[in-house]
Amino acid sequence: MSILKKTLISICLISASGIVGATTVTGNVAVDNDFIVVHSPGNGSPNNVVYRGAHGSQWRNIESFNFNIKSDPRSLKTCSVSVIAWGDGKVSQGMSAILKADNAVYSGSGRFKAYQSNVTSSGWAQNGGPNASQINTLISASLANGQSPYNFSGTVASGTSPWGTLNFPLVNSVNSSNFRWIWSTSDLRKKTYSVFTTACDNLVKPKPVAVNMPGEHFQCYGVKEGDRLPNETIMIEDQFGKTRAVLGKPVLLCNPSSKQHKDKYFKIRNKERHLVCYNYVKQDKVRSQRLEINNQFAPDQIVNDQRELFCVPSSKKHLSRTNPGRPVKKEVGVSRPINFKKQ
Repeated sequence: MSILKKTLISICLISASGIVGATTVTGNVAVDNDFIVVHSPGNGSPNNVVYRGAHGSQWRNIESFNFNIKSDPRSLKTCSVSVIAWGDGKVSQGMSAILKADNAVYSGSGRFKAYQSNVTSSGWAQNGGPNASQINTLISASLANGQSPYNFSGTVASGTSPWGTLNFPLVNSVNSSNFRWIWSTSDLRKKTYSVFTTACDNLVKPKPVAVNMPGEHFQCYGVKEGDRLPNETIMIEDQFGKTRAVLGKPVLLCNPSSKQHKDKYFKIRNKERHLVCYNYVKQDKVRSQRLEINNQFAPDQIVNDQRELFCVPSSKKHLSRTNPGRPVKKEVGVSRPINFKKQ
């Protein structure tokens, strides 16, 4: 058992990524005159209105909110966040916003694309505004045709006319010299919706998620009495390098195994193929490297240590009566078997 423990301890954990669900985005937005915030997952998933402006034409109010974005790399490739703003046909209208997750995106940072639509704005965000079909049209057009926004003179911090200085809670997350009021066009007289869109990966850093790698599962046992192998010299090469090594005694026997994990069942693929693992009598040193691993349990980051065992595909034959051990007791209150999905 000491060899087995040494093998497990030799992998030095430097941090645990965990199974990623979502990353929270916090927003501060002020719009003359009104707005909604839309999260678009992409890949045919419906657009989701995550916030509706609560103050109508009281455009000096900074509104704060938060919502979640899936942070796995695949989801981030197609995801976007948009602020749909009301145009009222008057001169003084604009949008200032800060969205913050792993990174901050703000008006004036160059991370928003702007689109001036031909959809007439009406009602207020709390009880009207674009319907679901119009939102789909607006977001699709913004993603396809978004341009750099029109930046107003002066910064939010310096008090852009006519809005003056507004104190955004997230202002410490931005470069205040670039924080600007923006609009979709220099023509401010249109009574239509303007759309300001940023890609989710501008806000959220991709994080790995647990994955199902194909292949066999093994349960390993310490062994005793194995002493027939004389010291055997072999050449080994893998992704960490190569070495001339001398193997000693067998110390582990690994059986192909089935596994039940959460709602999935992983079956044995080859019941005849076992592994026998030998310790090292002599080997060259290995250079430690920082690595990211991933499997059905969780992604993680590790540092590899020295080689511990070399495992060989092996057959196995029972020479004496086996003791299967104590059966696992059933949990109290379970009235029916759990159905597991086949991999």
